[in-house]
Amino acid sequence: MPPFPPRVSALLGSLSKKHEDTGNKRTWIHGGKEANVERNITQNKTLTVRLPENEETESGSSSANDILNSLRGLTLTATPNPSSANSLLPHPPVDRSVLLATGPKVDQWFEELTYSADGVLYEDSQIGIGLKSRFQGHIGQIALYMGNKIDAPFTSFTATVKADDPEALSVSLAKIPPTTIGPHNQSQQIIQIECKKMFSKPPILAVSFLAGSHQTTSLRLPIVLTKFFEHVKLGPSDFFERWKLIGNDRESQTVFSISLTPSGLLDLNKHRQVISGQRLNILDDIDPNPNNLVAAGVLHMSADGKVGCLVRLEPNQEAKVRVQRILFF
Repeated sequence: MPPFPPRVSALLGSLSKKHEDTGNKRTWIHGGKEANVERNITQNKTLTVRLPENEETESGSSSANDILNSLRGLTLTATPNPSSANSLLPHPPVDRSVLLATGPKVDQWFEELTYSADGVLYEDSQIGIGLKSRFQGHIGQIALYMGNKIDAPFTSFTATVKADDPEALSVSLAKIPPTTIGPHNQSQQIIQIECKKMFSKPPILAVSFLAGSHQTTSLRLPIVLTKFFEHVKLGPSDFFERWKLIGNDRESQTVFSISLTPSGLLDLNKHRQVISGQRLNILDDIDPNPNNLVAAGVLHMSADGKVGCLVRLEPNQEAKVRVQRILFF
């Protein structure tokens, strides 16, 4: 049975006629006055800073020596412990009514996109959402590709993005999404991102549309703190000197389980892929244990400046766990 054509609200029709001859041309979306006010606020908050089209985004344009030299002036006592820094920031109340899409595939897609620049964010029988991203310093940009997989159009289409702490992470759509996506067609949306301070929760993308019935989907965007890291090169002496100088008060240690290869061995190639995908520079010939991974990077923030980071991962094949030790300086 073909889908019923979307009804045109009498109220919306009246509003359209009322504003037809005026200079203030507005696009009204379902949800009433509050929804349209929120839509205008989102539009006004759009970042004007854009990444250069031809810039290298994996390691930035500055050299490793310039980064290292800039870190030498950083104090080792002024910055609070990162594990407690986020608790000191003012957090707005979280909307607990938002139900995030969950499932093995959804979680896997999110995890993979935390250490890769493009891939699938979400897919079901009606809609598919792909993602491409690039980051440089404290600025990032994400392109979302929202595709209609059915034979009927998506109408009353809306997409919004919201960060848990706007004072630490700024996210906004570059333009208002089109209200209709044709059958087997797609819409591209650009999200502008700015890291101001340390944050712990990824922003939420909410998508809704009419396709026979009202459909809503809320997803975590793979925008994590490591997206704003930049490679830094350290030799063995510099690495261990800084590690000892920083001390335990700036160390965060985590123990978590890992999966082995079908033959019961450590998947070292996968470990390296994940660490390098987190925009950290893997430092070889630092740790005498070949199974351990040592890495370093610099976190860029527009409000709190730059923070150095040293990482050491120690996999345990017998216990199937991995110890992750992170030091900030």
